[in-house]
Amino acid sequence: MEALRILEEKVRMLIKSRKDDLETIARLRDEKAQLELDNKQLATKINVLEESLLSHDKDNEKLDEEREMTKLVVDELIQHIDVLEKELQA
Repeated sequence: MEALRILEEKVRMLIKSRKDDLETIARLRDEKAQLELDNKQLATKINVLEESLLSHDKDNEKLDEEREMTKLVVDELIQHIDVLEKELQA
């Protein structure tokens, strides 16, 4: 009789262990699903930020080109002013 009681207790423990394992598996699956969702959202944010950086880089390149053109035009104007001053002094 004692052996049967021990066997029943072991079966109850196995059933409880199995139930706990299934609950843990379900919880881990939920966590995995949430992590996958978070990962997708972060990937989307990274893409948006990368596109924004690329856009800013293009804008900076355009501004650099415009700055260089402005510098050339100002240098040319200064040269013309110098020529005009020399002509007026002569």
